[in-house]
Amino acid sequence: MKKCVAIVGRPNVGKSTLFNRLLKARRAIVADIPGVTRDRIFADLEVEGKECLLVDTGGLVFGSEDELQKDVGRQTRAAVDEADIIILLFDGQSGVASEDGELARYLRRSGKPILWVVNKCESPRVRADSVDFYSLGMAEIHHVSAEHGEGIAALKEALAELLPEAAATVEESSGDDAVIRVSVVGKPNVGKSSLLNYLSGSERLTTSGRPGTTVDAVQLSIVNQDKEYLFLDTAGLRRKAKVRETVESLSNVATMRAVDFADIVILMIDATAGITDQDLQISALAHEKGKAVIYAFNKTDLFVSDRGRKLAALKEDLAYRLTGIHKPVVMELSVKNGKGLKTFFPALKGLYNIYSRRIGTGELNRWLADVVVAHQHPLIQRRPLKFYFITQARSAPPTFIFFVNKVKGIKASYCRYLENRIIDHFGFYGVPVKIFFRAREGRGRKS
Repeated sequence: MKKCVAIVGRPNVGKSTLFNRLLKARRAIVADIPGVTRDRIFADLEVEGKECLLVDTGGLVFGSEDELQKDVGRQTRAAVDEADIIILLFDGQSGVASEDGELARYLRRSGKPILWVVNKCESPRVRADSVDFYSLGMAEIHHVSAEHGEGIAALKEALAELLPEAAATVEESSGDDAVIRVSVVGKPNVGKSSLLNYLSGSERLTTSGRPGTTVDAVQLSIVNQDKEYLFLDTAGLRRKAKVRETVESLSNVATMRAVDFADIVILMIDATAGITDQDLQISALAHEKGKAVIYAFNKTDLFVSDRGRKLAALKEDLAYRLTGIHKPVVMELSVKNGKGLKTFFPALKGLYNIYSRRIGTGELNRWLADVVVAHQHPLIQRRPLKFYFITQARSAPPTFIFFVNKVKGIKASYCRYLENRIIDHFGFYGVPVKIFFRAREGRGRKS
């Protein structure tokens, strides 16, 4: 899984500004007042071809009596516990504060790699005065101005040195011998660990009726009909308002990393509780990351009456509330009684075959000729949109590139039309399909 990098510091040292600068996007809310960032914010970051999960945190102040600050502190300490690498950010303009010393001692005890960064070093005077920070005991200081971008390139280089080489992509490892990576995610106490215990035929994972029993992600290899599956069980997601214990806070990062790890995400849903906003958020995260999803309604044995009607209503609600997924793959389970699990591995294998499927260029272009004639794009600046050809750039997820005469001005509704026609014609049901456009000046030259 990707390494987790947490930006930590006391309030108003510029953590969110640095977060946005590293991402080259305005993802975190920035304001010149302390305490704007209350909850952790996550984003994928790539530096020198290496990927990590970057976490922005709220300011950490020890001994604060303010309840809000205590809650922010709990979130930040959770981020520190979960992180593989820490960026400790200081305010060069205000100089060394007593809280900086406490933070430095606290983070050293974690035993994790730390990048010591002094921010707001726009002026030579501030940069010269920043030598005072060496009194905190670090060997090297990185001087940056997150606001103006100074020193960011060098900081990225230092971060890249701490990150492992990029793992083999799905495209490189696809095929009959590929190990299918499966993450089991969902809210606490929906039966994730019980499912994996049943599939493995042993009590490999601790289960309990108390929500939150699973804390760490646990990997489990299972071979079924000569096909290897690598499962990842995760702690359940909690609503942010209910995150009070550090152990529960960690589950948010763990689940996000598990989704990133997987080819297929098993989203377990408590059938008796119905589909919640949290379930849809996990589904949206998986779809955004290009993962195939199986929606597993568990505890269906608790429907003592009108079982068929209630399950039909759940499926209808799911199909209505999902976006971008046609005919989602749904399973009706009772892990406690073993019901519905005979078709579990066939469903996994079938979905993976769709997810990793490749379509020949000739077949794609014959399809393209038909759909463009059936429904043409409106004129763009009085000129027709011309399609030269289409190719599948990769599988897992299925990704297609249309080569056209111009990209700017293509309507989102037409993109959805093409995406829907690809799904329906080639049967990419239950998996995300991604399409992109590239401009060409003519049939013989690329722009």
